[in-house]
Amino acid sequence: MKSRLLVAIIAFALVNPVAAFSLGDLKDNIDRSHKCKSNDQGCKNRERLKAAARVAAVAVAVTLITKMIINYRSERIAKEEQVAEEYKTKNQNLPAEPIATEYQTKTLPGNVVSPGQEVIIQSDIVVVPGTQQKTALIEERIAIYDNEDNTKELKNFTKPVNEKSKQGGRYQNEFSFTLPEGLPQGVYPIKTELLLNGKVVNTANNDIQLVLQVNPAGVMQLVAMR
Repeated sequence: MKSRLLVAIIAFALVNPVAAFSLGDLKDNIDRSHKCKSNDQGCKNRERLKAAARVAAVAVAVTLITKMIINYRSERIAKEEQVAEEYKTKNQNLPAEPIATEYQTKTLPGNVVSPGQEVIIQSDIVVVPGTQQKTALIEERIAIYDNEDNTKELKNFTKPVNEKSKQGGRYQNEFSFTLPEGLPQGVYPIKTELLLNGKVVNTANNDIQLVLQVNPAGVMQLVAMR
């Protein structure tokens, strides 16, 4: 039974075009059969079965998250002149080039979510104008990584925050998305980057934990994995 399941899982990973990379790229990360004793074939078979299951889970995550839509919204909270005056009260003079003095992020409604629930990554951004360089193009990038292999980027999206004005100021930016049904549970690392005139100037981590069940008390809980 186990061998047939192993073959089925491997076949899925091989024929799924999105998952084609998985068996090769993830082998060193998730196949732990090398930890078994050299003469313990049963242990090796179990670990290889687990590895194949993890590969299949990665393939599912890649397929679902790649198709997932990320929405965005930006709003200017304070004008360039206001943040410039606030900066000068503490530093006397403005910098020669625009700088980001604040970048704070938070996950709404929280870091533990269930399938079908909207997730919002909200950022507060403050950029002070420069005296020599006037243009201050602010962008934010979001990247979602796999819950099994945290080095595997599943989806990314970059959005201009002040595309029309290209001026400093205080901005609130939001990325929103709904995790689809069928996505494997686990912790999905989410990284956001603040870009100023094309250069990354700050980063933030907003990991979310996807759970598949809610108990009678309304508390989310992980499903036991066997």
